[in-house]
Amino acid sequence: MKPKKEVQGPTISAPVSSDRWLVGMTMGFLLAVLAFFMLYPVYDICKLSFLKGGTFTLQNYQSYFSNPRMFRSLTNSLYVAIVTTVITTISAFFFAYGLTRTTIPGKNIFYTVSTFPLIAPSIIQGLALILLFGRNGLITRHLLNTDWNIYGATGIIVAECLYCFPNALFILYTTLSAVDTRLDEAAQSLGASALKTFFKVTLPSAKYGIASAAALVFNLTITDFGVPVVIGGNYSVLATEIYQQVIGMQRFDLGATISVILLIPSVGAFLLNYYLTKKSYALISGQARPFLQPSRPFKKWAFTIYCWIPTTFILIVFITVFAGSFVKTWPYDFTLTLKHFDFPSLGGNAPLWTKFWASVLDGQWKSLIAYKYAPIWNSLWVSVLVALGGASLTLLAGYIVEKKRPRGVGILYTLSVLPAAIPGTVMGLGYILAFNKPYFFIYGTFWIIIINIIICNFTLGTLSSIANLKQIDRSIEEAAISLGADPIKSFTQVVFPLTKTAFFSNITFFFMRAMTTISAVIFLVSAKVKLAAIEIIFLDIDGRTASANAMCTIIIILVVAMLVAMRLITGKSGLKGMSATA
Repeated sequence: MKPKKEVQGPTISAPVSSDRWLVGMTMGFLLAVLAFFMLYPVYDICKLSFLKGGTFTLQNYQSYFSNPRMFRSLTNSLYVAIVTTVITTISAFFFAYGLTRTTIPGKNIFYTVSTFPLIAPSIIQGLALILLFGRNGLITRHLLNTDWNIYGATGIIVAECLYCFPNALFILYTTLSAVDTRLDEAAQSLGASALKTFFKVTLPSAKYGIASAAALVFNLTITDFGVPVVIGGNYSVLATEIYQQVIGMQRFDLGATISVILLIPSVGAFLLNYYLTKKSYALISGQARPFLQPSRPFKKWAFTIYCWIPTTFILIVFITVFAGSFVKTWPYDFTLTLKHFDFPSLGGNAPLWTKFWASVLDGQWKSLIAYKYAPIWNSLWVSVLVALGGASLTLLAGYIVEKKRPRGVGILYTLSVLPAAIPGTVMGLGYILAFNKPYFFIYGTFWIIIINIIICNFTLGTLSSIANLKQIDRSIEEAAISLGADPIKSFTQVVFPLTKTAFFSNITFFFMRAMTTISAVIFLVSAKVKLAAIEIIFLDIDGRTASANAMCTIIIILVVAMLVAMRLITGKSGLKGMSATA
């Protein structure tokens, strides 16, 4: 009887060769997408700011720094960002401390309400503060009868603190949850007081998380456009100055110059945040103990009262905007009405399925679907495409970076995390400069908006995918390939089912960002291409604040519906997935 022949090397290497080819092609595609839709627009901005007539010059920068009014936008931005960073980081830290290190009641309520600002455009904070503390606000004019109002630096700081609070909380909550509580217990058992333990043990163990949260809040505040444009009044910041120079003055060269200036603190804060995040991971104990000893009565109720303070403020913001949507005339006539949801004919291109239903219906319904609600339908279908495209691309990027690690993967990882350092207004202006050419057919369409939102939010989607893929043993995929599965089959039938929850969380994240983003797309909308979040600004500028509240309410309802769908599909909230990534 002849012995069986052993399997030869070439038959085993065939799937490996195919795998390398597919990985190389996929990585090349992702690199091309990120280089073309991220680096190229930023390059065009830098080129316009430094070149004039093909010659290198600093004239644009001299014009900016020599103009006191324009230069004030830089100092204003730094002042607002620094004050907001200090207030938000401190308040979010003690809020996270109460949730993780005490046994206060109602933790789920506090945590859930604290995430509310993520499901609405940043402008909602500004709208609520105007209704309450504006020139004709419920509190300032009708209760206190004072001429003081919240427009300017004060309004921006308060609104930004509310907007950035959940972002800082995610990082600090994760940091304090991961640090072993036995360190505190050991210090107290050695005779240290609770106050000394806090300053000598708790704070040092969380120092990198605190600094990381501060860097993130600074970045979010200095790059935000929605809040300053609504409640800033005459108080100019860098983001609004870019918009004024480009749209108001048609000075693209000065707009590009201010964009480069805005890039400096933004990139600096991003790099600091990235470095501190790595340091924070090094301090996290893999055997952190979640068990907590019952808190003393004074500590328990002190933190309960404290946690109710930001929770109440956030609830007031949402209740005020909702109320402003349904009352007849704020703050004079609180009769309930739906007239503010009957928007003026905003026009713009509507998706084909909307036009179909509009052609079937007549009269009021046709006007409502085809014209008055066109920006909402546009935002909805754009968000769906962004969610599917963004989640798919970031999953592929995370898979290649974490599991395949081909040659040059460091470049892909760097480009994948870099979008977090580029402000949305800068990216939007870059898209105008780079793609406003006849041969770029995507310009002036919804496709450029879809691509822009995906690229601007590429970082968190990729990091979320990488974090989830780290939990999957590499040997599982290797076993599938050794059993004869080709690379595509092993990915779709082995890897993807194990990352399905993270994939759906990314879908939720991209959907929320597409529905609520303002800074990234403010330069890309037009008379034919309209989005709901941007229309909120224009409605408010036109004096239709109640209609702006109504539009904001509809956006929140759609985002909440998506979160409920996510809960039904995966059993987890997309917001919890974002918290885990932080």
